[in-house]
Amino acid sequence: MNLTTEQKLTINNALTCLEQLMESSPLYQINAPEFTSPALATDYCRLKIGAETREVVLVLFLSNQHKLLCADIMFKGIINQACISPRDIIKKALEVNTAAIIIAHNHPSGDVTPSNADFTITKKLKAACELFDIRLLDHLVVSMKEAYSFAEHNDMA
Repeated sequence: MNLTTEQKLTINNALTCLEQLMESSPLYQINAPEFTSPALATDYCRLKIGAETREVVLVLFLSNQHKLLCADIMFKGIINQACISPRDIIKKALEVNTAAIIIAHNHPSGDVTPSNADFTITKKLKAACELFDIRLLDHLVVSMKEAYSFAEHNDMA
């Protein structure tokens, strides 16, 4: 299904409104999403950032039970790249007292094949997380239709 930019924007705005309503509900804290498999995280991330027209980086901050504590679009880039700062991710992770994170970014082109830079940042972020006893569970590359999971492909080295 090919959506216009206006349709994508409308969907993103609706998702943002829904998310804000959910997060303001006391039930959200009790029933926060729990990411027990890469497929669940992939679906969530595709909905959140798959339709973006430029690269954005979404970080999911999780509890020990992999319940969502916070989801934050931390970096926005251009059409084919976004700069990621492990330092900023670790800082936020410590602020929300997270036990684990999942990082995701989109490829607006629709091709979810990871670049060399994607592999490099995964390695750097994993090393930074390990210094603070935070588990990097996965790095996802998503589009509207597809996703690539570093964890499922044993690329979390």
